[in-house]
Amino acid sequence: MSSLDKAKYEHWKDTHNFDNCKLNRKEYGVFLSNYLVGETNGFVLNLNGSWGAGKTEFLKRFYTHLLEEKHPVIYIDAWESDFSKEPLTVITSELLTQLESFNNGIGSQENTKRLKQFLSKAIKATAVGVAGYASKKYLDDSTVGSNAMMKYFDESPTDFMKQLTSEYSQQIEAIQKIRECLSQLAKVLKSNYGAEIPVVVLVDELDRCRPTYAIEMLEVIKHFFKTENFVFLIATDTDQLSHSINAVYGYNFDSKQYLKKFFDRKASLPSPNIEQYLNALSINYDEYNRLNLFPKIYNNSIKDTINKIIGLLATGYDLHIRDIDQLVNKF
Repeated sequence: MSSLDKAKYEHWKDTHNFDNCKLNRKEYGVFLSNYLVGETNGFVLNLNGSWGAGKTEFLKRFYTHLLEEKHPVIYIDAWESDFSKEPLTVITSELLTQLESFNNGIGSQENTKRLKQFLSKAIKATAVGVAGYASKKYLDDSTVGSNAMMKYFDESPTDFMKQLTSEYSQQIEAIQKIRECLSQLAKVLKSNYGAEIPVVVLVDELDRCRPTYAIEMLEVIKHFFKTENFVFLIATDTDQLSHSINAVYGYNFDSKQYLKKFFDRKASLPSPNIEQYLNALSINYDEYNRLNLFPKIYNNSIKDTINKIIGLLATGYDLHIRDIDQLVNKF
């Protein structure tokens, strides 16, 4: 049984694969895949690409390729979950639902149940800390959040402090157990379905998120999910992400150095060949054959002339794939 048959986004195999990639990124995708799956223990790779460079299109094809190589792969759209207050909840939910879709719970029901219990403890403890932090940050009074949580627990101040201590201890234990359970679930996929490990987690659109949310998600990935048999690829416009971090910590803050604590390695999406991309679009220029274009670069082909001009403009004005798509649509 193929892992591809049960993947959440298995339909991408028809619309998004490297064989139909108009940017001809198959060779790079295969290279990056071989490099990434060579790591195993919570490795985090940053794939850098500027706005409009085709990161999402690349990740979808990368997803399909990894499944064809029998690697369980999870795709998370960070921007889609930006409305959420808790990145930990988002990531754990996607990990659980997408992993369960691969093995359908066979041979791992107990592991999945235990994992959900530990996640519940970790999230509950995080909520206590967030309440105090938020009230301190926005109201300059950390007791506001604490008082709110005291009402939630319905306990005296002394009992509440004991509860906080207990919750913190449970969270530390829960994080360790989460890692163990996730690692075991990966092994179940390998033993029951012949899947290859590591499990690969793809995180997209992080640079489009609110600055605070983006930072929190990086923290969660690095500290909660540095797990055996899992690796992460986070696609971002890293310069834009740096600006977001500066917006939170100040413009004198060394954001690029700060990001290095989250990313083990950095790779860059290669710049596309614009003329090659335009030729691959198969645009029908026949109805424009009566146009007299200046400058006329090729004598016999209006298509080649138009594509050449657009390619030169794209280079001169630093246009990206998304810009070029809009330009062609307007034409």
